[in-house]
Amino acid sequence: MIYATKCIGEEWNSKYVNSVNKFCKKNVLHILTDNNTLFQNGICYPYQRDVFSYYEKINHILNISEKYKERVTYIDSDWLEAYDTKNKLDNDSLYTYSIFNIFKKPVSNYISVEQHPQIKENFKKINHEVLEDWYIPEAIISFPYREDLSVIKKDFNILQPPHEKMFNTKPHRREVTRYSRVGVGYGEGLVITAIASKYKIKVKDYSEFPNRTWRKEQII
Repeated sequence: MIYATKCIGEEWNSKYVNSVNKFCKKNVLHILTDNNTLFQNGICYPYQRDVFSYYEKINHILNISEKYKERVTYIDSDWLEAYDTKNKLDNDSLYTYSIFNIFKKPVSNYISVEQHPQIKENFKKINHEVLEDWYIPEAIISFPYREDLSVIKKDFNILQPPHEKMFNTKPHRREVTRYSRVGVGYGEGLVITAIASKYKIKVKDYSEFPNRTWRKEQII
């Protein structure tokens, strides 16, 4: 299994360098970072943009999958140590740690109903007019390798500018301040969900596995 993460910025690097390096000792981990000297055991990719974008995790996943022609499981660096690598994923599904409802919390805290018309307008740029009521959260995304990956990448690239413009450093509501103060492109699960919907990619959480979760079994 190919794993991926990102670790960008002085605060994030200092907090999670040990978690990332620990995970690297037993797993192949591709790290998007602005300080590759911290990660001796991983495969590092330089983060080169002046602004931080949450959306870049999507590009990171797809670039690796395209290069190696394999599934890539992305895990936020603060979740790495808890992730159960024993779970055996199928070949075709997109896995996420949970599947949310866009009209309910927590998603409704961050993406308002008033934004839905503009989101739909953005989706029209890839000839997709459906805003699903389900939502793929972004902390864990396991994206399967697909023969049509190059086409999917084009759609993701088309949606990146309007998405980053919409979810920018000026918070549209108080709840998103924790994300907007860091950068742009948050709420990227909207685009991942749209792509899964358009290309009819089956989406699963981890409830089928023995622990019924993405987490390692906790021994008390």
